[in-house]
Amino acid sequence: MLVLVMALGSCKTSLEVNDPQSLSLSVEGSLLMLGTGQKAEVTVKTDSPEWSFLGGADWLDISKEDNRLVLTALPNLTVSKRSVQLIIMAGEISQSLWVEQDSGAAQGGTKQSEITVDQWEDLRILTVDIPHSEWDILCSASGWITHVVNPRKRELRINVSENKSTKDRTAVFYISTKSGEGNYKIKLTQRGAMSYILPYPGFNETEVEVRAFEDARRSLLIGKPSGTDSPMFGGNANVWTFETQSKTFGQIQYIIEPDERLYRAAIVWANDPMLFRRDRELDNAVEFLQQHGFVLRRNTTYYSEKLECTALIGMNEQGSFIMYTFEPKQPAPADTFESFPWGILEQKEWRTYREDAIDEWETQHGGKQVFREEKRDEISLAYASDDLGGHLRIYTILTNEDDPRPLTDVIHVYTDTSRVYYKVKGAIMLTREFAQLARSVGFVFRSYVESRIFMYEHPNRGLYMGVYRILEKDPNNADTMLEYAKMEFLPIYNTDSNPQTFVDQMQEMKRQERREAFIAKAVAQMSEK
Repeated sequence: MLVLVMALGSCKTSLEVNDPQSLSLSVEGSLLMLGTGQKAEVTVKTDSPEWSFLGGADWLDISKEDNRLVLTALPNLTVSKRSVQLIIMAGEISQSLWVEQDSGAAQGGTKQSEITVDQWEDLRILTVDIPHSEWDILCSASGWITHVVNPRKRELRINVSENKSTKDRTAVFYISTKSGEGNYKIKLTQRGAMSYILPYPGFNETEVEVRAFEDARRSLLIGKPSGTDSPMFGGNANVWTFETQSKTFGQIQYIIEPDERLYRAAIVWANDPMLFRRDRELDNAVEFLQQHGFVLRRNTTYYSEKLECTALIGMNEQGSFIMYTFEPKQPAPADTFESFPWGILEQKEWRTYREDAIDEWETQHGGKQVFREEKRDEISLAYASDDLGGHLRIYTILTNEDDPRPLTDVIHVYTDTSRVYYKVKGAIMLTREFAQLARSVGFVFRSYVESRIFMYEHPNRGLYMGVYRILEKDPNNADTMLEYAKMEFLPIYNTDSNPQTFVDQMQEMKRQERREAFIAKAVAQMSEK
């Protein structure tokens, strides 16, 4: 089953991030590594809860493990020392580290080396330490790879042309003296042209690291956050768009969460909008994800424990895509509702309810009105309930007496947020228990909108549900923030003459956010009572 989903964005302004107090490295200035290859670790000490690094090279594998930077250098087969600069960052503080590697010329005898290069045209210079003036050299491939030898300098220059195929290709060089005394074997693998691609794996980092990663694979930045409205991302969308070198996915968009200025999600768009209508391409997408450590979660959603990331294969009105979302693991089991909190939505004709019918239902179920607001064309009502603690139910009713379905919007608010979501590494995620409860009553997950709204659809009830965290200033105390979980239910207005798209409903949910001030007043009023 192919899941139809939406992309992401945001309309909030950025907030300042407090500087950490310190940042130091166990290695200062520079680190020298052996030319024959070496693994080394650098300990990072900082008061900041998060740190990251920038920089790298194809001969140096770099990974972040707890408070350590783990570096693994491949053998250096060039004639000279090589180096790369790394920048380690924590908040606004950074430290520079130069990683240097000596030349790794062989010491004679039978040697074997392997080299991997990317898809682009390249020149590699290798030192082969065979102490004779004349060589015999044999290469297993031709056309895309050429070589020039200089026995006096013991130097082999290998030229590789760009690989325009999506498949890797390999050449093996066999080098020996004409007398047959000693030999040397070199295997060179060139990666195929990019097809299916992953985003930058450094979730919870900033646009600085994202841009450096995309620059390294020759992507072109074609869009920055503009503040303009769009049906995909809303106003002031924090979206960075790159044109990639991939033959299959020509565009990637990164969503930088605006409040903390951190990267939380990305979506790669196929050049062919109908790509995933073909079973073969769906199989290719699944195989690609599995090769990179993703395992099936459900339907077309996959998860990588290493990256703490979900990958969702899907299609929508804009085309075919794979959406990658930062999803750190839930630290512990959580309690949720004993049964799904439908409230008034359990009533078959709930859409026809006006204020008197809502008040009657609430009175029967222990609800007490704590706030009421009337505008020109609608009334907003808020009721508090003793069950579960910190529970508000909010209704929006159209005042037009001729409208047969005046109740347009139902919102449930919970100050006990642990029943709905958890917070880890700055990310807000629904608990496994709540997500399972929603699925058990027929809700189907559709999208993670704007890096914060979990959008569900209930096909049988014709209902959308958006679940998200709200943080608002307390109207009674400007120095206090009110935090609560919000479940918003909107009907699907599909008719034969006016079919409603998912984009329409997402825009409607964004419009409803104007009621946050009303909800904050109701939460504050409930607290007083």
